[in-house]
Amino acid sequence: MGRKRRTVNHLKSFILGFTSGLIFILLFSSLGLGIISRKGVVVYINSEEVARSVQKQVTEHTREQIPIYMNSAKKEIPDIVEKQVKGQFTTGKLEIAGFSFSLPQEFITRLEDMLKDNIKLGMYNIIDGIDNEELAENLGAHAYNMVKNALKEEYKGKSFTVKPLKWLSILVTIDIKEDLLGEEKTVESTL
Repeated sequence: MGRKRRTVNHLKSFILGFTSGLIFILLFSSLGLGIISRKGVVVYINSEEVARSVQKQVTEHTREQIPIYMNSAKKEIPDIVEKQVKGQFTTGKLEIAGFSFSLPQEFITRLEDMLKDNIKLGMYNIIDGIDNEELAENLGAHAYNMVKNALKEEYKGKSFTVKPLKWLSILVTIDIKEDLLGEEKTVESTL
């Protein structure tokens, strides 16, 4: 008989402890939710980390894409030059000291072709002379500065309400931290 009594006491103790713990958890959860819904939550965003991530992605993407765009531009150069130069030398007259000379059509055509070739060569040299690495780094640095400024100017202190449940509204405020040390850094961009 003594054993049955002990089991009943243990069961009562277990149920009492479990119920007390559950009430305790519910009470503190309700208190926490009440405080959060009244005062809100501040979300800290490390602008340095976000800006560095965007900078890295822009730089890598630019490194990959610039050669593709440059090759595409090179393919279009002949058509562009043809449209711009064609018909520039319609009159084959040359005037020197009041005397007018007619130039042969063959000479005009060769002159036009030579001009087209020189323009194309110049444009190819310009495109080939672009330092893709430097351009990618500059675009990445520009993106870094844009993200830092956008976070600081557009999102710092911005608040909005989140409703995870119908009856629970939480005010969320965004605060922007420059970096872990609190020192502002700027990346140089030559764009």
